[in-house]
Amino acid sequence: MSQVFATALLISLSAGSLGWLTTLSPPAQPLSSSSVQGTLVDAAKASPVLSLAQVEPISSPEVLAAAADSLVVEVCLSLTDWQRPSDLAQAKQLGAMPHYGVALQSDPLAEMAKTWWSHDIFSFTTYGLSARVDPLYLSGVWTALDDTWDCYSGDQPEQINRGELAEMWLLHHRLVDLAWQDDHYVATVEPAESGLQLVQFARRESNPSLPLSIITTAGQALAVLSGDW
Repeated sequence: MSQVFATALLISLSAGSLGWLTTLSPPAQPLSSSSVQGTLVDAAKASPVLSLAQVEPISSPEVLAAAADSLVVEVCLSLTDWQRPSDLAQAKQLGAMPHYGVALQSDPLAEMAKTWWSHDIFSFTTYGLSARVDPLYLSGVWTALDDTWDCYSGDQPEQINRGELAEMWLLHHRLVDLAWQDDHYVATVEPAESGLQLVQFARRESNPSLPLSIITTAGQALAVLSGDW
């Protein structure tokens, strides 16, 4: 995977809004995955048709396709051994950042931090570099920050903001299937003791908020937190 470095500089925080300037050094060779209906395409070579339920998570970008009402899904990041930071590591990281620091001791930031820390699944229908700061750091995904940029190395940001793509973050869960059912998306996930997946998929609606339900392979409903601004 291309190495990408990000340097984030705090600008200002007023009235609960976030000011953040990030300078990126773009990948020398940005990845570009092609979504092909009915096939699974690896960054290295094409593979035979597989259903989502048959696919094991891998660490390289891939495109997954399933039959019937299932959707073509790009797992643009899959880190099978990723672990969410410990409470102590999380508190130490945030406490050392000027943007958070003392502000975490009171609302609204304190409550926001608790909310992000208590969820494992997040959805996005908007993209902005500065708007990704809170999601990345308050969720604990900051430990995989350098690995996330391939998900936005092409025109994915523009597609997300045009309402063409939606995104999910799965922490300690693995995507098994994603289907369009009765005017909403239903994602089936398998809980795991480790793992991080960033998933993007083409939208079939244009609602202000993403109509998304999450269930485990055992039938348990899980809460999904919207990261939209």
